[in-house]
Amino acid sequence: MNPKHQEKIDELTASIAATLRVTAQRLYHSGAVDVDQFNPDEFSLAKILVTAAMHQHKNEFAPLFKFKDDLENLKRF
Repeated sequence: MNPKHQEKIDELTASIAATLRVTAQRLYHSGAVDVDQFNPDEFSLAKILVTAAMHQHKNEFAPLFKFKDDLENLKRF
């Protein structure tokens, strides 16, 4: 892989992770779910929060519309 592409992937994934972390924390404190009902030794609540955060941000990190065909093609691999 071209090192510059790898650098951009690393930069983007770090940005996504930071964004998801902040949103998941906000959702945790939102009162929308009873967090005490979840076992902290399991991943159930973490998966719920991160998935909800991904849904909220799914379009923020999407490529420009002109690359939609490339995105649709890669989703099949």
